[in-house]
Amino acid sequence: MSPRLTFLGTADSKGVPRFWCACPVCTDARAGGRNRRTRSAALIRGADPNGVPQTLLLDCGPDLHGQLARLPEPLVPDAVLISHAHNDHLLGLGDVLDYAASASGDGPTRGGVAPIAVYTPAEVLPQVAERFGYAFRHGAPVQVLPEEGLVTAGLRVRAFRVPHGANGYSYAFRLDRPGFAAAYVTDAIDIPQEVATRWLGDLDLLILGTSFADESAAAHAGRSVYDVREALALPWARSARRVYLTHLSHGVDVRALPLPVGWAFAQDGLELPLA
Repeated sequence: MSPRLTFLGTADSKGVPRFWCACPVCTDARAGGRNRRTRSAALIRGADPNGVPQTLLLDCGPDLHGQLARLPEPLVPDAVLISHAHNDHLLGLGDVLDYAASASGDGPTRGGVAPIAVYTPAEVLPQVAERFGYAFRHGAPVQVLPEEGLVTAGLRVRAFRVPHGANGYSYAFRLDRPGFAAAYVTDAIDIPQEVATRWLGDLDLLILGTSFADESAAAHAGRSVYDVREALALPWARSARRVYLTHLSHGVDVRALPLPVGWAFAQDGLELPLA
């Protein structure tokens, strides 16, 4: 079973439509158009070497319940990776921990399903514990992601630190299997060349956050995510064989913004082979 990635959500931190906005993109989204999107998260489904199915969730934002509930069949991830402790990537952790507590015997069992393994990089863990203090009173339901990463769903998954501009830092994920390499980079800007050289070279698939179409007139010091114009100029992005742009605000109209061959906008529910 070859791994596959499903975009559960492809929006920026405020979602599209923004509940207060009547711009053309939000109007299209409100009517169920192509611009409707929830906060960014992705699900990877694959199998271990024995063919046993495994699932991995990348981030768990405030829309997680709806994202998982809309899948055609019940699904519980085997593992969850949290990139950073911002609301749009973390607030769904409460749903994950509620399920894990039920499965471990602290509530009604769900068919004997084992607790979900939740991981985050070491420097993010204290922030997660602060935000979810109630869940850490009797132990740590979130573990430190080992530096060597995880081997799950047919992939080796590792985290690497990236600048998040005015918002400090975030982590991105590198996904490897024999003959295939991908990176999932939702919240980043001004990635240093040494980081790009180590983690973002010779990619078969790049998933990159671009919150706006063109913010060249905005103060760079206040920015935290690439825009589409910047992404198109990045040598390491241009060298990737396929590029999908995600973490899209209402400043990106996927109906009207052309992209080069090999590039596309991600959409909620879109499934990609990781091969």
